[in-house]
Amino acid sequence: MDSLVSIKQSIIKEFEFNYETCTITENQIIELFGYSADTVPEPVLETIGFILNELPNKVRLQSGYKIFNPQKVKLIGDNFTIDSKAFNCGKIIYSSLKDSETIAFIISSIGEEIENWSKYFMDNNEILKGYIIDKVASELVEQLADKTESLLEKELGKIELKATNRYSPGYCGWSVADQQNLFALIPEKFCGVSVNDNSMMIPIKSVSAVIGIGKNVERKNYDCSVCDEEFCYKRKSNE
Repeated sequence: MDSLVSIKQSIIKEFEFNYETCTITENQIIELFGYSADTVPEPVLETIGFILNELPNKVRLQSGYKIFNPQKVKLIGDNFTIDSKAFNCGKIIYSSLKDSETIAFIISSIGEEIENWSKYFMDNNEILKGYIIDKVASELVEQLADKTESLLEKELGKIELKATNRYSPGYCGWSVADQQNLFALIPEKFCGVSVNDNSMMIPIKSVSAVIGIGKNVERKNYDCSVCDEEFCYKRKSNE
């Protein structure tokens, strides 16, 4: 790759955030469930209030990224390779990454406690509380990943580089099995996250993703017409 990138070696950064820096509001949760302030049922509104009051004590916001030495990265066909580990990302994701000069991985997690909190209510037949907690956790970890992207882009801007959208294993035709290679290339328990034999992250409320970096890449609107993944976070946020 004829790289002009200013990054000469791998860069790893890890962060821990206060809840106040990455929060979710009552209105966001109401809209998440398809209601408005005028139509939300009172039991749902009361449950949201209870959850928001307790939420800061139930999460640990950890996030970070690794930018790879460009000499370790190759993009060819519909795949990319980092340090001899091949990632079969498929044509949809490759079309966004293909002009990249290097690759970054991001990891974000809000910890295990909120997962256990949701399960407690589910196990005790308080389904509404358990379900709303689970949905709020999914939204919050995506917001944390968004914040991490912004931090990465800010650093890249200092050296006149740009970033693509982020893409996660398991979406857009990319097999979740590639989590094994992804986690093999970052420090063990990076941001408190590991991957099991089934390629599922632990804690569950975590995000892993790849981002392309270069002078000629661009961030695009997520085009859901090219992907049939029904449960994609971006599909739901675009509807």
